[in-house]
Formats: sequence, structure tokens, C-alpha cells
Amino acid sequence: MCLIVFAHQLSTDYPLVMAANRDEFRQRPTQNMFWWPNIDILAGKDLAAGGTWLALHKDGRWAAVTNFRRGFKSPSPALYSRGHLALDFLSQTGAGLAFAQALETTQLAGFNLLLWDNKELVFCSNGAPTKPAVLEPGLYALSNGTLDSHWPKMQHVKDQLERSHTQPPQHAQLQTMMQHNTPASDHLLPQTGISLAWERRLSACFIDAPEYDYGTRTCISLWRDQWGSIDVQETCFDTPTPIQQNFSWTYKTPCTTA
Repeated sequence: MCLIVFAHQLSTDYPLVMAANRDEFRQRPTQNMFWWPNIDILAGKDLAAGGTWLALHKDGRWAAVTNFRRGFKSPSPALYSRGHLALDFLSQTGAGLAFAQALETTQLAGFNLLLWDNKELVFCSNGAPTKPAVLEPGLYALSNGTLDSHWPKMQHVKDQLERSHTQPPQHAQLQTMMQHNTPASDHLLPQTGISLAWERRLSACFIDAPEYDYGTRTCISLWRDQWGSIDVQETCFDTPTPIQQNFSWTYKTPCTTA
């Protein structure tokens, strides 16, 4: 997943509002969101490595991971798949901060990781020299660099969410925001170790790069309300007509708000 924006504990009514795009090479086999048997999580699945990019547990916990871009290099086969980080966290019941602090980050390709344990939201990364940290209430964006980098697409979705986060969330609005497909001007592009042509292509919120067989394959919008109800919509763009599916449930533990 390559672009995430979220309002964390800025509203008592909706302690979490989030939208996320997953960008990937189109030939990589994946499965759309489903309820995984035996472990009570809702997530898509990377059929190549067995991991996932965004997972929500029935008890309200969730985790999301993005790559940290250092050019396009294939990770060593010896490295542990970063797609398993979300599964590892949600398969146990410990605190997010303790989980992040115990990670052997040198055994993983570049990653950013968000962990919600029903009390604290934790961010950690091996792409920058920062320690795992608990995030304060706020509006955040994450892509393939550092948290809240000044990348144009990150600023665009933050601005859009900031304008609407005081209103009840709507899937149509969140997903339209994430499908903005205008590339950034060259002078605003980040420098992440890839060619200028690639930087241009990847600078849009919604990516369509058929010449590279690459693009935005799914968009997920979701929110949690003060009573513990979670509403999720996934749109998959792998077919000529996008496929949407919705999920909703309520968990017993009340939300923690600021």
C-alpha cells in the first residue's frame, strides 16, 4: 500500500477516518479483502508472499504497512516479508509499542508500519533513523517515505480530509479524494532513487502506468465511530469495471478518544 491518510482521534464521534491506496505491479497475484479463517481479521492477501498491507481485527485493532522506497530494488530472498508484520501484530494481543520495539528491522526490506492496539496508535519504520513512537491525535499522511513527508500527493489528501473530517464520513468522498490522478510538477517531486519518469508517474494519488504494468489496484476507505462500529469499503481496479465490496461490524471494547 502506497498512500494512506487518516484522522486519528480528532472527532469524538469518529475517532478514526482513513483512506488508503495500494499501488502494485499488476502481475503480482493478490486476493481482495475477505475474512481470514481462524484469526478473525479482514484483509486482502498477497498471494506471492502470503502477507497483507492493511488488516483489521474483529476486536477493533488494525495494522497497515507501506514500502519505504529506496529506488526499485528487489528485496533479498533471505529477508522476512514485511507483508507479515500486520499479521504478526494482530495474531498476538500485546501493545503496539512493545511489538514495534521488539522488531528486528534489519531483517526486513524498507517499511513503514502503523499499529493500533485499541489504546495507542504506534508508528515505526526502518527507512529513517527514528524510534517507534506513539502518535498524538492529529491528521496524518503516509506514503513510501517518512511520515508526513511534504510529497504533493500526501498534501493533497491531507488537505481534502481536513476540509471534511468534521462531517460524518462518506465512502464516495473518501474514495474520490484518493482517485486524484494529476501528477505533480517536476519541481515538487521527491527524490527517492528512481528515474524522473518514474517519480512523475508515482506522484499522483491514483497511479495508472500501463507501460510499466503498474498502478493503483485497490482503494480502501473506512471509519470507526465512538460506539465501536467499523465500516469499510474496498474498490478493486484490476478489472475494466471496478469491483466494490463493503464490510461492517461492531466490536465490544469502546473506542479510546482523546
